[in-house]
Amino acid sequence: MTIVQKNQTFIQKLCNKLGENNKPIYTVMAIACGKGTVRPILSITDKKEKPDARKYAALRELMTEFIGVPTTLAFGVLAESLTGLIVKKNSPKYKNVKSVMSLLGICMAAGYFVPKFCNLGMPPVMKKLMPNYDPNADGNDTPQKPMRQTTTTPIAKKSLNGKPLNTYPTMQGFGSTYFHSGMRV
Repeated sequence: MTIVQKNQTFIQKLCNKLGENNKPIYTVMAIACGKGTVRPILSITDKKEKPDARKYAALRELMTEFIGVPTTLAFGVLAESLTGLIVKKNSPKYKNVKSVMSLLGICMAAGYFVPKFCNLGMPPVMKKLMPNYDPNADGNDTPQKPMRQTTTTPIAKKSLNGKPLNTYPTMQGFGSTYFHSGMRV
């Protein structure tokens, strides 16, 4: 140990140690663990939502990180292990390629595999843990009648001076079906 290292604070020593061995997986795991802690707390303390909706959201956030952390770690380590196929182990570029491969594995996990595993695994688990909660319900307790859809075009109302109120300007190249399609801007 040099004199400079002896006089460093704990935080400085920690930062130096992390800086010497800076892998992408460490950063992603720290973020995932932070999200796995903070996001469920924020979801459960949201007073604007109903209690069941808060519990469901917090549980879903927590389960997402329970699936995401091991999946991301596994794909990062798996991609790192494939570095030997690209660069020889004694090559000066080995460490850089290993970091890039780890990052690619993490990106694959975060972009595809974590959402895929969450979509496959979470619905049955959530149904078991909260069987009476429907996340797709609109929140109204009283059932409403469905609105009747009409296929007729609206009738133009006459204003006081006799000119219709809901007419469209004529445009070259557009048929009348364009103007009577029922779409309003």
